[in-house]
Amino acid sequence: MQVIINTIINPVKFILKRKVVFPVFIVFVFAFVSCGKRSDEVKQDQTQKKEFGWSEDLSGISIPDYAIRGMINGKEVQIAYVNFEKWRGSNDNVINFSLVKPAQNCGFIENFEGFTLLKKGGEIKQGNWGKVKFTDSPDTYQAFYKSAGNKSAVDWNCSLELESISDKTAKGKIAMFFNDNSKSWIAGKFEAVICNN
Repeated sequence: MQVIINTIINPVKFILKRKVVFPVFIVFVFAFVSCGKRSDEVKQDQTQKKEFGWSEDLSGISIPDYAIRGMINGKEVQIAYVNFEKWRGSNDNVINFSLVKPAQNCGFIENFEGFTLLKKGGEIKQGNWGKVKFTDSPDTYQAFYKSAGNKSAVDWNCSLELESISDKTAKGKIAMFFNDNSKSWIAGKFEAVICNN
């Protein structure tokens, strides 16, 4: 017992004799404050992930800032690759959120699984676009997901915020929900590779 007490007291005596109390105190306070901030950030991120989920109405919903992810047929999925296709002939624009990454950017993905947002005969422009409710008109947009060879054919809603589009990448956030029995959805921020086809 005396050994344990000496192990604790001796370093304290050393610090006091050497007059290094103030610097040690400052380091301790800095470490404590830094850990507290990081802990708060982690808690906030975890809370946001838990609170965000499927919704039939996107009015007033903020798209989360975490990396893009989703649910298909009741299973959580991770998005491995996002591309933004611009088709010259048909002038279609497509954003694909794939569960697998092709061998090279803009390469063909056999048996594609993931989510797709398509604008027929028109450009998907920088800025905000939305189809707030399942019953709203999609205009020239289409959306679906593919899983195990099956393509969804249900109502959907979407909120898209495209922050920037360059020659090589498009950055933004999306929330898209499907009115299927398992309440499939995708949401979060993404960076897409531009593919000119």
